[in-house]
Amino acid sequence: MNEILFFGVIFGGILSFFSSIILIHMGRLIDRFPTENEEERERCIWSPGEFTKYAVAIYWPTYITGAAMLIPGSRILTVSGIATVFGLILFMITALVFSGATYNLMRAKNKGSRTPSVFGGLVQPGNLLRAFHLPIQGSKEYSSRSSTFTQHVKVEE
Repeated sequence: MNEILFFGVIFGGILSFFSSIILIHMGRLIDRFPTENEEERERCIWSPGEFTKYAVAIYWPTYITGAAMLIPGSRILTVSGIATVFGLILFMITALVFSGATYNLMRAKNKGSRTPSVFGGLVQPGNLLRAFHLPIQGSKEYSSRSSTFTQHVKVEE
């Protein structure tokens, strides 16, 4: 049983590490996003970039504390540790989904679209690659010409 908990904590830590990096990057993107009629944005603790950094800074000591609760083997500490680690991983996933939805909504509003798609930023791989400044590989586009074979039908009335 301890091996399962150990691997779960390791897997959750790796997932949380990469999610933390993505979340901080999304916070910076949202913070730098231009908005209409804005001359200079005030940067404080509540701006998206700073708030995300502080949230991640609080996340990791809490995650380590939850993982440390699993070590002694007491039933109450083990259940508390599992609940803490699982809750923190769900918090990280929720924060990623919320940041992606916020960024997608801001981009759709900036483009002038009336109805932003719910998964628009996530489904199109070019948008995700562009967000992390990765090169986008071109895709082959097919022409919309009709085929040369046409069928003529006589209509009798």
